[in-house]
Amino acid sequence: MNLVIFASDAKALSSLNGIIHECHRQGIKFLAMVTQSTTLKHPTSQQGHFQIISNVERKDVVKSDTLGIHLPFKPDWLIVNRERWNPELHIIEEFKKKFECKVGLVEPNAWILNGAESRLETYSKNRFTDLIDVFFIGSQHGIDQQRIAGFTGNLLAVGNPKYDSNFNIQPDQLEHLKQQYKVKEDNNKHLLFSLVNSHRPKLNKILASYDNNPDIQTFYKPYPGEPFDPKFSNEFIPSFFLPNTHPILDERHVWGMFEICDTHIGTMSSIVHASLLKGKKYIDHSLDLNLPEEYLDFSNVFKNGGPGLENNKSMWMRSFGFTNESQLRDLLPNEFRDQTERLNNKVWDNLDNPDILLTLFDDYNDGNASKRIINELQK
Repeated sequence: MNLVIFASDAKALSSLNGIIHECHRQGIKFLAMVTQSTTLKHPTSQQGHFQIISNVERKDVVKSDTLGIHLPFKPDWLIVNRERWNPELHIIEEFKKKFECKVGLVEPNAWILNGAESRLETYSKNRFTDLIDVFFIGSQHGIDQQRIAGFTGNLLAVGNPKYDSNFNIQPDQLEHLKQQYKVKEDNNKHLLFSLVNSHRPKLNKILASYDNNPDIQTFYKPYPGEPFDPKFSNEFIPSFFLPNTHPILDERHVWGMFEICDTHIGTMSSIVHASLLKGKKYIDHSLDLNLPEEYLDFSNVFKNGGPGLENNKSMWMRSFGFTNESQLRDLLPNEFRDQTERLNNKVWDNLDNPDILLTLFDDYNDGNASKRIINELQK
């Protein structure tokens, strides 16, 4: 079996590096083209940002135009972590057509909660399911959430490979981070998680309450791409909106800071899985923001302009080729709201039960998701 693995930024690499390690361990022939850049890079125009990792002698067997390199074999599988945007979309299309290659996608997010935005995102994803042979996801709960949102792709729950190896931080790396972020050993260290949806302003006010305690050092884990998004960049430049908090702008530093910080703070989302796995003290503010009810309020996607990325009706209309708002409303029937409430309540009813929450994120939580993925590909 010949695998090609592609990651266009550091977040993608964090989802796929466990698979690279497993290929090494099992002796599976592979070539990985990856970057550790926090911002997305394109392999043909920005090739200097990428590195090639392979356990096969480099020979010019076939040429990939979208990767801009020769491959040492004809690939059987291409593994990526996203499919709707370039460069991944063009790479997938080339590999399917030119090499008759199968494609596996590792879902980067847990999908433990549903709302209007996830429903619309699902309809967008459905346009690309013919390109993906299997979507690997963490849990059966995640599959159930995607199914009620209307997803038609081939889903398989294997656990989340992101947590197979990223927590293995060497002591010298931790020491380097402590020096870079001026970590004080005698202080409590809090890690704040952001939001980029319409609830961001309210959460930011809550996070500000943690910013002024002299006995606590606070660090801010942005949403991927958040500091560079024009919608939010003014909160980072020229100065960060929380004056006593240090934002983590380099994606490569996130895993070490997870280890260094003893208390994690935010609202229920995919990133909380890591906090629970590490056994960190987690303070959740979902109920303070009334999120159980807010997830059932679909009005935000019908707004043009607002604090969240989803407040963009014209973008949703344009992406589906709709000409009338009623077409958009037809994608959000009452039946979906009722099903969403039922499945979301599995999360809301267990905010104080980390053992159950862990099973909603991941069916296994055993660090062997990459092994299961490789075994499934071999079948």
